[in-house]
This record gives sequence, structure tokens and C-alpha cells, in this order.
Amino acid sequence: MTNVVFDVPCLKQIKEYATNALRCCPAKIQSALSDTQIIIENFAPIEVLNELRVKNKNELLGLYKMHNDSNVKNLILYRGPLVLYARTSNEAISNVVARVTVYEISHRANCISLRKQWLDKIRRL
Repeated sequence: MTNVVFDVPCLKQIKEYATNALRCCPAKIQSALSDTQIIIENFAPIEVLNELRVKNKNELLGLYKMHNDSNVKNLILYRGPLVLYARTSNEAISNVVARVTVYEISHRANCISLRKQWLDKIRRL
């Protein structure tokens, strides 16, 4: 059995993968993305896990959060769970980050029907 070498990306690399995914978003979603900040953390804070009723810190890959008191929106990606998911699924971390980015944003922006188009555009790059 061969040991596969798996490079663990830094927080900056995860942010680059998410930024690349955002660059490919369909025109109908672009206005919803204004003021979106990408935040990368190693794991979700316990308060967030409790609020979402998530028992295992490795289950929450990302969260798209809109603040009611401002136009600021945060796409928060959690590096630890993303890396673990990529390793166990034998999938490229860049693909996992792109998919989580698309799913989180398209769900909150009510543009679920555009997911496939968006993901297809990312895959062609």
C-alpha cells in the first residue's frame, strides 16, 4: 500500500480557492455578492456550532452569514473540516472549497437553480 502525500493548505490558500470560485459566479448572483467578505477559520467557534445544533466540529464546512444591521455578508469557510472532507473523499481541496462556496452562497441568495451552471464554469477553468 502506498502512502499518499496530502499537502494541507494554509488559510490563505483556502481563501484563494474561494475567491476563484466567486470570480466564476453567474451574472444573476453577482449583485448578491456585493460586500461579501471571505473569512477563513480553522474551525467554527463553539457558539456557532451550538446555534446551528452541530455536534461535531468537523461537520460544518462553511457558513454564509448576512448581517441584518448592514449590507455586509460573510462567507466563512472552516479549514479543518474542509481538509478532512477532502482527505476522506479523496477529492482535491480546491474542488471541495469551490463546491462549498457555491452551495453556501447560492442557497442564501435564493439562486439554487444556478448551482450547476456555476460549478460547470469552475470545472472548465
